[in-house]
Amino acid sequence: MILPIIIGIIILSLTVLVLERNIKSRMAFYAFCGSLLLALSITGYGYYTSTSNQYEELDESAIRHITAQQLAFGEWYTVYKKKLDAMDYCWVSYYHIIRDFKNEDITLREAYTRLNQLESNVVNLHNEIYQMTPPISLDDINYDLTLSILKKTKAYSDAQLRTVRATKMTADPDKMPTDNHDVQLGYLNDAMIGNSPDMLFTASEINALRRNLTIPEVN
Repeated sequence: MILPIIIGIIILSLTVLVLERNIKSRMAFYAFCGSLLLALSITGYGYYTSTSNQYEELDESAIRHITAQQLAFGEWYTVYKKKLDAMDYCWVSYYHIIRDFKNEDITLREAYTRLNQLESNVVNLHNEIYQMTPPISLDDINYDLTLSILKKTKAYSDAQLRTVRATKMTADPDKMPTDNHDVQLGYLNDAMIGNSPDMLFTASEINALRRNLTIPEVN
């Protein structure tokens, strides 16, 4: 961009020098220079305007694209958040069962019955999570970030199902080797501790998506 301008200035300077020596009428020389400068000004303004319009169109296109990405991810995340809320609810139900049995508010058989029903709910939720996929309209980088969130969530869902199922099997009254309540509670706690998942950390992916899906401020 700078090189053509430099070349143009050199050519213009040489042209002016040549004309100054050969045009005898000063008025004609000044008129020619004025016309030349006017023509260059008009050309330059036209180029600047067209370039500005082009940048504006590019900016608008980029904004439309980011907005479409926001919409696609937003719709997906709304469904995903509902699954997370359902998983949290299942955990609350699970810990209530363990708490009620610990406090002897329910018998081992009642705990087993409730854990069996909870397992059915967790299985359904687990299957729903495994059916989720990232929106195909997302850019590659946003698609990969969303896929990473899903992979972590599926692993977490696996562990939740494993924990509930192991605890239920342990609470089976027909297979419990002791009638001592404290020992029974110890077995249930062992099943819970041995299968519980690590925390679900997706903050890095969410923050990266937030940056990618934010429309830049135009100065």
